[in-house]
Amino acid sequence: MDPPASSPATFRFGPYGADVRTGELRKHGVRMKLRGKSFQALVALLEHPGELVTREELRHRLWPQGVFVDFDNSLNSTVNRLRVVLGDCTAKPRFIETLPRLGYRFIAPVEPVRAAPPTLAVLPFENLNHDPEQDFFADGVADALTTALGNVSTLRVISRQSVLHLKGTRRTLPEIARELKTDAVVEGSVLQAGGRVRITAQLVQAAPERHLWAKSYECEMGDILTIQGQVAQAIAEAVRVSLTPAEKRRLDCPHPVDPEAHLAYLRGRHHMGQWTRESFERALDYFRLALEKDPAHALAYAHMADCYALLGHWGHLSLHDAFQKSKEAALHALALDDSLSSAHWAFAWAVWVCDWDLATCQAEALRAIQLNPSDEHAHMVYSVFLITTGKDQPRAVSEMRMALDLDPLSQYVNANMAWIYLFVRDYDRAAEQARKTLELFPESLLAWRGLGLAELCRSRYAEAIAALERGAAISPDALSVAYLGVAHARAGHIDVAVSMLQQLLSRREREPVLPRCFVFLYAATGDQDRAFDWLEKAYGDRDTGLFWLRIMPLFDPLRSAPRFHEMLRRVGLA
Repeated sequence: MDPPASSPATFRFGPYGADVRTGELRKHGVRMKLRGKSFQALVALLEHPGELVTREELRHRLWPQGVFVDFDNSLNSTVNRLRVVLGDCTAKPRFIETLPRLGYRFIAPVEPVRAAPPTLAVLPFENLNHDPEQDFFADGVADALTTALGNVSTLRVISRQSVLHLKGTRRTLPEIARELKTDAVVEGSVLQAGGRVRITAQLVQAAPERHLWAKSYECEMGDILTIQGQVAQAIAEAVRVSLTPAEKRRLDCPHPVDPEAHLAYLRGRHHMGQWTRESFERALDYFRLALEKDPAHALAYAHMADCYALLGHWGHLSLHDAFQKSKEAALHALALDDSLSSAHWAFAWAVWVCDWDLATCQAEALRAIQLNPSDEHAHMVYSVFLITTGKDQPRAVSEMRMALDLDPLSQYVNANMAWIYLFVRDYDRAAEQARKTLELFPESLLAWRGLGLAELCRSRYAEAIAALERGAAISPDALSVAYLGVAHARAGHIDVAVSMLQQLLSRREREPVLPRCFVFLYAATGDQDRAFDWLEKAYGDRDTGLFWLRIMPLFDPLRSAPRFHEMLRRVGLA
């Protein structure tokens, strides 16, 4: 009996763990003395739990052809030594059952644990032109390589956002690897001259530190994406991970681009990374320029879709208009190149907001993860989908944890992890994660709000009010006022909550205010009829806050009412 094609790295059974890579057996973490043949016999049994492993199969496994031993006695001795170490016996076996004259069967439950894929980080590439105006190009090369490597399912690749802050750092490679939790890093440099580009890249193992691979490539600007596919493939081979036929075709496929269009696209990506309204608007200008010069530039369409979604999400554009434009850009990208993970998750988010199409959202998010398992945005979109629909809360948490592993230094992912804990009602972890986010990003509005609501749900009213006041100081928008008003109402300060409600009603006469703000405040102050009136307005306005009906704690005062369950049905969340 041969080992399975993809054999686990570790097996767990009872208090024991067998590490196939090191040949070690441990009990409660303590190494046991088990000789080579006995360990090999154990692994052969663990690979086929509950099945008969014949004596002849063990013979071929333990003593290859050309090795001559007294087989029967040797196998009996090997299995007996194994039983002694496990504290097992033939009369009343807990682990290994003997089938006389036939072989053995492992009868205890076995948990196979497969090795985690190797984790890489592509560090910011050095700009050998030494012109700060050309930094965007070196950053773009590193970004494209990160995406190309992320398309390899057997690799885990740290997000560009978590790596960019290391630009110009003097930290050592082991320090960087520890911070990002990576096994290896890719370093490199870029030189651009006369329409040609030279890329030099090297792969360095973190611990122990040693060079695994290095090579230089030179090409015309129009062939840069093709060369980056070759670099990614070489790196994958250097870390000894296998490529599926589809992944190999994708990396081998030529990707010619218009040089001027690609430069405009790279400038757009550079501005997107600055995360301000002005930078998003400049990025859109560059993406439009790229598409003027090359209407087939799929990447420009994909990131234009993301840009519109971000502007809508942060309230800089009308939500419906922003996501309608995001949807259109994503569809253009997919028509040009269906293999772009970023286009699939952008379309998933847009089709949910625009059309409330949950089935398409789920399918597109899963497709994005399949295409690029290291795309943290794809995991975030799928996590939010799962948590809001209530389909699989444990999976929602694990998907957001995966996004955080891939982008550990992202303000947005860290803060969203706190909200996911909040939505599964793990308020202690929500508060802890929000505080961790604030240690990294003291002005994170999402984290202050998440902390405030977690403290509110733990009935720590003073702490909740303090956190939500801090959030309102950062952004005195209507939602901040509503959250703070709810906290005051829950603390018994009804007059303060009513005053904040009146503030928002007055504000609504001058500017748009999300209907959910009034739902939260009327529910908190005990006026259910008005709360449901505003819930109807939210439905009429297509307020995306309705996606959170199942999970947002601020809807709790309304949950027992039949009208609430009817709204769940109308939104598609029943």
